[in-house]
Amino acid sequence: MKKDHNDFQILKTVEADSSVSQRKLSSQMELNVASVNFALKRLIQKGFIMKEGVNPRRVTYHITPEGLREKTHLAYKFFDRNIHYYKEVRSDIEARILKAVEGREVSLAIYGASEHSEITYMVISKMGWNFLGFFLEESRIPDEKILDYNVQGVGELKGDNKCLLLLTDKCPKDILDDLGKKNIETLSVVDYFND
Repeated sequence: MKKDHNDFQILKTVEADSSVSQRKLSSQMELNVASVNFALKRLIQKGFIMKEGVNPRRVTYHITPEGLREKTHLAYKFFDRNIHYYKEVRSDIEARILKAVEGREVSLAIYGASEHSEITYMVISKMGWNFLGFFLEESRIPDEKILDYNVQGVGELKGDNKCLLLLTDKCPKDILDDLGKKNIETLSVVDYFND
C-alpha cells in the first residue's frame, strides 16, 4: 500500500513537472533520496516513466501513456479503499450529532480549519441542516477560505443561535468555558480522527 502511494505521488508529480528533481520529490514525499531513486528506477523499468538526459542537474522525467493508465488505476484503487472509510466517518458523525441534539432543531457550526473540518462539513451538508460556518480563535484564522466559506472568529457565535459547534480541532479551555456561558453546545469529533 505504501509502495502504491509512493508510485502515485511520483507519477502525479512527474506529470505536472517533468523537470522535478529527485531531491524535490524526496522533500515533497518525506522520503530519503535513495528511496525516491529506487522507486523512479522501478517506474522507468515498468515503462511508466521515461527518463531524458544524463547530467543529474538536467534530467527530465516524462510520464508515458502506460504511466497515465497506472496513475488512474492507483487513484481508483485509493478511492475505492477510502470510500468505505468516508461512509464509516459519515455514519459515526451523524449518529453523534443526532444523539447530542436529542431531536431538537439546531444550527451546526464547525470549529477548525483542516482536512478534518472539510470531511465534517461534507457529512453535515448531506444532513441538510442550517450551517453557520467555520470558526477559530481570531489569532488562528487562515488567509484563505475553506470550501468557499470565510473562517470567522469564534466570538461571532451567539448563544441565541441554538447552535451545536462541532470541534474538529483542539479548542482552548477558556474558549470552551466562554462558549458554555453563551449556552453554545459543543461536540468533539477530534478523537474520531485521531484514533
